Amino acid sequence: MKASFLNSILIPLPVLLLLGLVLTGCKKETPPHQEQAVTAPQAQDQAAKEKEFLSSPDAVTCELEKTTISKLNLPQNNTASFIHRMQRDKRENVKQAQITLANRPYKIILGDKPEHEFYLYDTETGKGPYWWGSWSLHSYHKIGDAFFEFMLIEDGNKIAARPYKGPLGTIMAGKGGRELEKVEFNGSVHQKENVAAPIGIIEDYWTGSVTECKIPAGDYTAYLMKVTYNNLAIDISNNYHTNVQGQSAGKEIVYGMQVRQDKPYVLDFSNEPMVIFDQPPKTQTNFSRGDEIKFAAVLIDPKLDIMIRGLDDTSVKVDKEYKDSSGKVVHTAKVEKSLDPNVVIARADGEVIAKGVMPFG
Repeated sequence: MKASFLNSILIPLPVLLLLGLVLTGCKKETPPHQEQAVTAPQAQDQAAKEKEFLSSPDAVTCELEKTTISKLNLPQNNTASFIHRMQRDKRENVKQAQITLANRPYKIILGDKPEHEFYLYDTETGKGPYWWGSWSLHSYHKIGDAFFEFMLIEDGNKIAARPYKGPLGTIMAGKGGRELEKVEFNGSVHQKENVAAPIGIIEDYWTGSVTECKIPAGDYTAYLMKVTYNNLAIDISNNYHTNVQGQSAGKEIVYGMQVRQDKPYVLDFSNEPMVIFDQPPKTQTNFSRGDEIKFAAVLIDPKLDIMIRGLDDTSVKVDKEYKDSSGKVVHTAKVEKSLDPNVVIARADGEVIAKGVMPFG
């Protein structure tokens, strides 16, 4: 069954082309009277949001304390990549808070950008899940069997948390009419406004695989997910490259995974896949002899506008070399065999000019 599924995906990838291939501020001050006209409604709106959030009987608040990264005394197994980025960029200033959620003690670490610099971990175990999207304060954070929402209040001097009380819906991995024994998935999905939700059982840091999962109802797209069909592992994400309409930068994100309280959403790869060329752009149609041209293709589901980032055969292990910046092999590890497609470049008469592997992604 794996072979037929692969064929449905890989058939479009070989391409015949006629060309050689290389694989591979200003700040504007706002007048005072305009500033007052804009900020007053915003302040009222924010106050209303805070009041609604805190109206939950289960809401808890805590003070945010200013500190520096070097004084945090983080666990050695800390996986918050934004903290590592801040250390690299020599950004020291953060805020922290102690909070009790689901009867357990947690620490919150917050950078300057709440949608990208938020970390929540259990102070007793030192562990904090870090699935894709967990770094946003606005996401649905799962603790135990419940989702929690967070909000900055009192001009960012405090943080509030409450259990999510809205409707839940089911998202599940489906067979799509194929004869499969193993069907499961994990990772995360996301909505607008930097809101994400985990897919799978929350483990120490990542999410474990499941066949179906309850998440807050809403419209989502894939953030970073792995779907397993027998021995085939399919990595997917939102397509941030060119879509089927030829749009790339500034295109609208398709939130096609519609999770509803009364109807499960099934991800089953039943839509016909398409190969879209991201490079060269459609607008570039003329080339001169001797030009070096970069070709980059992406395999997508055109309806959901999600990208197939990788296909791996989990039943076969191969050696993978990891090299440093100078090209020296520093580490070798066994990994699952990638099923990256082979691409052939040929003249109109069939003469092969070049061929090679074009990785997914």
